[in-house]
Amino acid sequence: MTNEALNVLCLSPDRDAAKALVSALDALPGFSVTAREADYQEGLRVLPATGPDLAIVIFDRDPARGLGVIEGVHRNAPGARVLAVGREENPQTIIKAVRAGADDFLLLPLSTSELIKVCIKVAEIRRHSKLQREGQGEIWVVHAPKAGVGATTVAAHLALALREADRDVALLDLDLHAGELALVLNVTPEYTLRDITENDNRIDSLFLQGTMTRHRSGLELLAAPVLLPGESEPPLTESITGTVLDLLCSMHAVTVVDTPFLPSPAVQAALARANRVLLLTDLSLTAVRACLGALDAWRADRIDVERVVELVINKQAKIPAEIPPAEAAKILKHPIRAILPRDDAALAAVNNGIPLRDVRNGGALAEAIEQLTTPAGQDGSGDSKRRGLLGLFGGRAKRA
Repeated sequence: MTNEALNVLCLSPDRDAAKALVSALDALPGFSVTAREADYQEGLRVLPATGPDLAIVIFDRDPARGLGVIEGVHRNAPGARVLAVGREENPQTIIKAVRAGADDFLLLPLSTSELIKVCIKVAEIRRHSKLQREGQGEIWVVHAPKAGVGATTVAAHLALALREADRDVALLDLDLHAGELALVLNVTPEYTLRDITENDNRIDSLFLQGTMTRHRSGLELLAAPVLLPGESEPPLTESITGTVLDLLCSMHAVTVVDTPFLPSPAVQAALARANRVLLLTDLSLTAVRACLGALDAWRADRIDVERVVELVINKQAKIPAEIPPAEAAKILKHPIRAILPRDDAALAAVNNGIPLRDVRNGGALAEAIEQLTTPAGQDGSGDSKRRGLLGLFGGRAKRA
């Protein structure tokens, strides 16, 4: 999986400090940083041709020179983010640096965690600006109306497949009871949706970014909380969920949403905004019947099922006891978009917290899931113009 590419220019009169910072940037996990160092004069001269995502200005003993460089960066490369770096914490210097145009001020030596946070913020702002130019991102909901069908596994590996294809993707875990996406991805979130519900008056793109956990692939996860014994689920309302989804949509090209099998206000908000709904079933009678109930309910709510919902058969074992796929499609009155094989590789991937591609003999299932990275209609299987479900609930769906 590719790391996120960033172009960084470090401007400093102290070449040794600049070289040390460049070396630290080169070694950052999760990023492929192209960093070069230059003195103040040379840096301002090459700045327009370099076109950095981030300009780091290291102050010397005379901060006035560094302040002038920050102003020069804004003149010559207005799209670059500026990080001012000093050796002393002088409040007046920090204030002057911000007024000159610095986006942040940190002290030397910079730790790896500080550099990672800076790079994440720069990458996020770059993605946000790109989405503003190109239009909003999309929301892909993975939903199985019966437990145990494998929605979480499909959601996780679909998101990883998108990252493999260099797509900018976020993953949202709305299963407040199970909340297994962090486990599947083998990450330990510092913040979860509980922090969102406890600070709903503070939700904006920067606050939301601070609650997300970055996977080594570059994938951003907004995790569900792990419930302790006797602890209740956080009050994730339709309004809060809608706000989170709208922000994620403005921040990422694709947001993959893993939903619980039981209806909830959060699920309603996700379905209302979905550009795609991957409806999962296995070939058992109980699972097919649960899907039939979901489809009937959505059609009754005037959801354009034929346009937005894609039926995915999961865990096909090709045994006589299974309902034949054609019969399942006939019962559900909906065509099958994809059939994913039952594969022990999925269990190995979950238990080891690694992508399917890294599991021995996991290629077949990985390739089947990768087919889902192209929406129906863009691969010749239907109408290429997608639209969300918002407004199709006959007045029941409300945007936050």
